[in-house]
Amino acid sequence: MKDFSFSARHRDLMARDEKSVMGWRYEPRIMFERGQGVMIIDVDGREYYDATSGMMCMSLGHSHPELTETIREQAGRLVHTSSWYSNQPSIEFAELIGSTLPGKLKVVNFAVTGSEANEIAMRMALGVTRKFDIVTVVRGLHGGSLAAEAMTTVAGPRRKGLGPFMMPAKANCIIPPFSFRAPPGCEKNWDEISRKMSEELIEHTTSQEIAAFMSETMLVAGGMIVPSNEWMKWLRKTADRWGALLILDEAQLAPGRTGKLWGFQNYDVVPDIVTFAKGMTAGMAICGAVTTPEIAEKSRGHAGLPWSGTYPHDPLPAAVALKQLQIVLRDKLVERAAALGNHMRPLLDRLKDDFEPIGDVRGMALYQMLDVVTDRESRKPDFAMAERIRYYAALEGVILICVKNFIRICPPLVITEAQIDDMVERIRKAITRAQADSGRTLDLKQSSSLAAE
Repeated sequence: MKDFSFSARHRDLMARDEKSVMGWRYEPRIMFERGQGVMIIDVDGREYYDATSGMMCMSLGHSHPELTETIREQAGRLVHTSSWYSNQPSIEFAELIGSTLPGKLKVVNFAVTGSEANEIAMRMALGVTRKFDIVTVVRGLHGGSLAAEAMTTVAGPRRKGLGPFMMPAKANCIIPPFSFRAPPGCEKNWDEISRKMSEELIEHTTSQEIAAFMSETMLVAGGMIVPSNEWMKWLRKTADRWGALLILDEAQLAPGRTGKLWGFQNYDVVPDIVTFAKGMTAGMAICGAVTTPEIAEKSRGHAGLPWSGTYPHDPLPAAVALKQLQIVLRDKLVERAAALGNHMRPLLDRLKDDFEPIGDVRGMALYQMLDVVTDRESRKPDFAMAERIRYYAALEGVILICVKNFIRICPPLVITEAQIDDMVERIRKAITRAQADSGRTLDLKQSSSLAAE
């Protein structure tokens, strides 16, 4: 923290946070108090690029004037109702979501968190098929509730001590198409090899009473693994062959971050259920699972469906999320994200060319990741270097998410080319400083439930 200069007020807030709030924190514990567009501003008035859109939620950036006005208007009208009653904003949001999806994906069961959305999807699968196994992809992340955690396979301390509580009817047995981490000599054929290995594991590790196959469309926390079209079509066909539903988790992808409104629209595949969260929420607590009328009706009355709670489709978050999606469609931000991704990716690839620790760059459009390694030949993950890069990026005025050796770059969809240029140049400076400061030690365990030990 000697590199940063914080006011007495700032340091006081840091100390109070550490004493009174239980949570994961990056060092230093920067305290933010406002944001504007793609910038986020700390209590000392220092500005930073929000290269993570908060937690991938702020698709339109911070303090968007139309969203701010929607919050004011709806807060003055109606904030919360009993979940036994509906409201116009949630109906219109559900209808607009359905209008953006292909086929019969039209019915939304709302939730508060992405974990809940994925649990709803699993309940739908169990309710429709009357089977039990949920099969997931290794290196996937589907949430932090106990059932969603059982589906999650990015390891880390987050699962320690939870074994007896987690859902037993699961098989985390699909091998990811992660060619960068494939065994030596298998990289070129890993897509096919991973499918064949997965078929063997499905055959031998499941009860063969498979209700659903569930995967992130692009596996983010596990390494920004971008499947091929062939791999995704194989997943769809495999679900059909086993008489199971296909659930695609788009919590971190929709709307538009991959250059398509829904990430799966980059592929020749349509799921039976798709879940949304984060980017669709505009920072509000409204998520959900979308399915067909047939699946919704067949699952009704089984496995606790329809699922609800106290807050899932409250009018305030629904109105804000609705307005955000309307703006995304009106302003053609999906197409803009694709174009901006084409501008940003070569700049990131240049970092890989210029710096040995940047082993690979992966992602789609405005969601990219730097894979930080000790050296190009071994491709061994370098957790400490990645954390140093994140630290110095903050010092250079860029806020990044770093988990293990993976650094995510996912700015708001409203960022400009000039801002991308400046942001990436600051990241370049951060990498240079991180390389020159190999002796710095940072406590990784305090930053995330997924942190390297």
